[in-house]
Amino acid sequence: MANEVMCEALAAELEAQQAAQVEGGRRNKPHELRRLRIAKRESQEKFWSRFGVTQSSGSRFETGLELPPPVAILLRLYVNGRVSDGDLQV
Repeated sequence: MANEVMCEALAAELEAQQAAQVEGGRRNKPHELRRLRIAKRESQEKFWSRFGVTQSSGSRFETGLELPPPVAILLRLYVNGRVSDGDLQV
């Protein structure tokens, strides 16, 4: 049951992301990513590692590099409260 919900959520996020790319919009603006991390009072290394991203890549995302779709989906699910820190632990 939980896997079904997660698969549906991931599919919906992927569709939304693809629609945003078609429209030319950006879902996450760089300053929003940095603001989110700072609001959590975390270093780039700690924040981005939960999504499987290095500190240096996280820094690039915060300055405008486009997020890869899997990272964008995880980040959106995290921000929306659908996945927690515990879900993202290795």
